[in-house]
Amino acid sequence: PYGVEGFATPRHLVKEDGGKIKLDDKLEFKVIEFNKSAKRIIVSHSRIYEDLKKAEEYSKKKVQGKPAKKTMKPAIENMEKTTLGDISELAALKSQMLANEKKDIKKAAEKLETKKDTDK
Repeated sequence: PYGVEGFATPRHLVKEDGGKIKLDDKLEFKVIEFNKSAKRIIVSHSRIYEDLKKAEEYSKKKVQGKPAKKTMKPAIENMEKTTLGDISELAALKSQMLANEKKDIKKAAEKLETKKDTDK
């Protein structure tokens, strides 16, 4: 009725249940190729339900992917806590090392003073 004709290959004329399309069947079709210069329009009925299946699979994968992110979040938080604990331990170790160095410097200074006193 609109003056536009589309072409469908036999593999695009398969119903969702696997049956073939008959001559007077009224079904929905999806345009899968449109070439204006060649005046060619290729349509497909099977692509409609194939796309629906792909969309469902994608949504299932997306839903299944969310719990993995939730399990990663506590692991990341634990890593951060551990890192913060390590920082305080490293700070304590550094202060201990500095205190030991000060003691060593005092001992070395005392030795120098006693050596100067004995040399006089």
